[in-house]
Amino acid sequence: MSLDSKTLHAIEAWDYLTMWRSFRMGTWEACGGGPVIAAMIAAERLGATQAEVLKYANSGDTTGDRSRVVGYGAVVLARVSGRLPGPVEVSLNDSERRELLQLARRSVEAAVKHAAYAPAATSDQTLLQDRGVFVTLTKKGELRGCIGYVMPLKPLYQSVTEVAEAAALHDPRFPPVSAKEIDQLEYEISVLSPFRRLLDIKQIEVGRDGLLMRRGSNEGILLPQVPVEQHWNRSTFLEQAGLKAGLSPKAWQDEDTDIFTFSALVFGRH
Repeated sequence: MSLDSKTLHAIEAWDYLTMWRSFRMGTWEACGGGPVIAAMIAAERLGATQAEVLKYANSGDTTGDRSRVVGYGAVVLARVSGRLPGPVEVSLNDSERRELLQLARRSVEAAVKHAAYAPAATSDQTLLQDRGVFVTLTKKGELRGCIGYVMPLKPLYQSVTEVAEAAALHDPRFPPVSAKEIDQLEYEISVLSPFRRLLDIKQIEVGRDGLLMRRGSNEGILLPQVPVEQHWNRSTFLEQAGLKAGLSPKAWQDEDTDIFTFSALVFGRH
């Protein structure tokens, strides 16, 4: 039922990128997962922009045995007039933000000191949701490391712990953080929304949207705060996303290039 829920939520968010990757990796399962994604892409090209789950049921509803079930879902894909929908917003309360920042800090401190650290289990349902997330470390205002999970691979509190350690020790652009630097670090967490394919570049809103650009095996991602910090306009943002993906600055104009937008809840050092 958990896998069914993840798939249905991704359909409602129109995030077939995450669905495709998860099916491919074998972390999610759905009978006819490929055709479902194909139907969403075909419907999108015909003007559909919204999905609504009408009904979900599983075999346990009939047999009473929910230890192993087969799920069934009915979904409508619809065309909605007006402005094209943007990425889904992510919400965390102040307590949840503080907890995630504390987890990131503790993870980095333990990793730098070569100590084992495992976060305590949480009962907070928001922190138990699978989310893509990045942790950015800065020192005296300068980038010191940034690593993240693009896909929602694990519960948010676990992902923050893991990517914080990776940002401190394994960002290939920087040497590992040393023990003497710990007190100088500032932490920023970016919790990613589901991805949505960009249908019109005019829909990009600098400061709200992040970009994921991919063509073939090349892929690059830029968080929403990057163009603001770099004072880029929309055109420069698109060009830089192409470069981040290892493509040309004009790759966004190529019909074989796929561009997805997302939002991010950013909190921490700012």
